[in-house]
Order: sequence, then C-alpha cells, then structure tokens
Amino acid sequence: RELKLVEHVRDDVGPYLASRFAELRDHPLVGDTQTCGLMGAVQIVKDKATRTYFPGDYEVGMICRGHCFANGLVMRAVGDRMIVAPPLVITRAQIDELVTLARKCLDLTLADVRERGWM
Repeated sequence: RELKLVEHVRDDVGPYLASRFAELRDHPLVGDTQTCGLMGAVQIVKDKATRTYFPGDYEVGMICRGHCFANGLVMRAVGDRMIVAPPLVITRAQIDELVTLARKCLDLTLADVRERGWM
C-alpha cells in the first residue's frame, strides 16, 4: 500500500509495457504480442502473414530462451511463446531495457533460424 503498487502498475508501467511490447510486432519472428498488467507474451511464428508456427520439434522458443538468459533477460518459453513477468516495482527505464534486450534476443534467434534453413 505504501508504494501504491496497484496504481503504479494500473496507471503507469502496465500501459507502458503494453505500448513497448506492441513495438515488437514489427519483428520478422513476432506474430503477436499480448500483455495483461505486467505480464507480457511474444508469439514466435515462422510466417507472420499466416501466423504459421515452426514445427514443435524445432523448439524455437527454447532457442530464444537461451539467448535471453545469455543476455541477462529472464523470459520463459512456453512452446513458441515467450513470457515475461517483471516485478511490480519495475520502472519505465527498466521496461525500455527489457524490450531492447527482447528485440536483441529475437534478432539472435532469427539469425539461428535462418542459419539452420528454417526460414
């Protein structure tokens, strides 16, 4: 209550995370992004136009997760959907850093996918 975390998330950082996550939709691997409060998800797809997923045995989400962890970003892979749930006390500057790292990790994943001939 003292920190007014509910208001902080509802009125400030939650909407800010949503707007920043939406910017990731222009990435070649991103079919869609979703947020709810401070939870965010990035859907990884093989084809943006049809939202076709990669075959499950390719485990592209785990490839992305590996890049995230190697670059100091904790994102969980649920299939080919990357999930983030930052702490309620996160700041806008930290959200900016989170999204910058997410884009970097998506770029690294795209390079891996292309190198393997999957796209």
